[in-house]
Amino acid sequence: MNFYVKRIVATAVMTAVCLGATMQLGLPQMAYAVKDNSSDTMMTVDGVDVHQGEYADYFSYCKSMIESSSGMGPYVWSAYPQMREQLIQAADQNCLYARVLVQHFDELGLKLDRNKTWDYKQTMAKTIEKLQEQGMTFDQWLDSMGMDKGFYRNVFAQSYYLEALDDYYFGEGGEKAPAEKDIRAEFEKYYKAKHILIRNTDDEGNALTGDALKEKQDLANEIQKRINDGEDFDDLMNQYSEDSGLQFNPDGYLFQDDGSMVQGFTDGVKALQPGETTKKLVESEYGWHIIQRLPLSEDDYQSVRADIVYDLTGESMDDLVQQWMDEAKVEYPDGHDDLTITDVLGDDAETPDIADIMSGSSSAASSSAAGSAD
Repeated sequence: MNFYVKRIVATAVMTAVCLGATMQLGLPQMAYAVKDNSSDTMMTVDGVDVHQGEYADYFSYCKSMIESSSGMGPYVWSAYPQMREQLIQAADQNCLYARVLVQHFDELGLKLDRNKTWDYKQTMAKTIEKLQEQGMTFDQWLDSMGMDKGFYRNVFAQSYYLEALDDYYFGEGGEKAPAEKDIRAEFEKYYKAKHILIRNTDDEGNALTGDALKEKQDLANEIQKRINDGEDFDDLMNQYSEDSGLQFNPDGYLFQDDGSMVQGFTDGVKALQPGETTKKLVESEYGWHIIQRLPLSEDDYQSVRADIVYDLTGESMDDLVQQWMDEAKVEYPDGHDDLTITDVLGDDAETPDIADIMSGSSSAASSSAAGSAD
């Protein structure tokens, strides 16, 4: 069994969005908070100590993620004792990630505006509302994630620091960003389009033949005629399109002529001007397409700008953070690799033994057998 818990910033924040005594570093309204400065040192990053209170936050979160991912809950630790090593590594990496963000944010003198505090409060309110609809309290949800309110806030602070650093290095006029005119020139090479796909295969991907194929082609011709006669493209798309990607791209596909889309579809899009719709069916290996080319928007530009910057520079914010992590001087106290869950989280976090389940099953089986004998 092999698990590795990735950095938590995106995971925890997106989970919240989809539902919806400290020393402050940075802007007081919304900042990463360091806990328990007087407690035991768990690791040192570039000469700055990480104390147990802070480290335990990451340890608890990673513990919950491993238990959830394993499908075994807290029994995973006795069933697979080697998982403790991965838990320590995951906590170390997540804590290191947070510390290099804080360090570089502060060194650059960056600040968060009050909008971030407002964004955080709105997101938390939406999360609480969604959880209530599901019959769960905010505290119960945090507990299931191995988090408390202070750590939840720190996770958001990390995400905001990351945004600020990304803007500093790769935003418009950023230290590592190409000229904006060069980025926009690359963006003009993009295409955007919606389509109605009528497939020439069955649900298993087998090619249709005979009457079944003719029936599909007749349907495609009928839809094309209805669009030519003025019926609403989106209504017909949502009713008839057999494109499995429609649910993920309801506003159309944004792409380049780089082979990422089937060539027949790409050629069909390129033959149109923005705002135009095909008058005749476009055929590809997947079936028949009725295509509507869309104009590029500023939102489209912002959605792919980071990709274009990476294509032009070969660098991204993730790469830069990883470089900082690799270059950081990290030290651990003696015995760090031998930490147990109770060492970090206390006796209340003692985990159950998988043998208890097995012995319980054996006892139940014995009782059942005895009952049958009677």
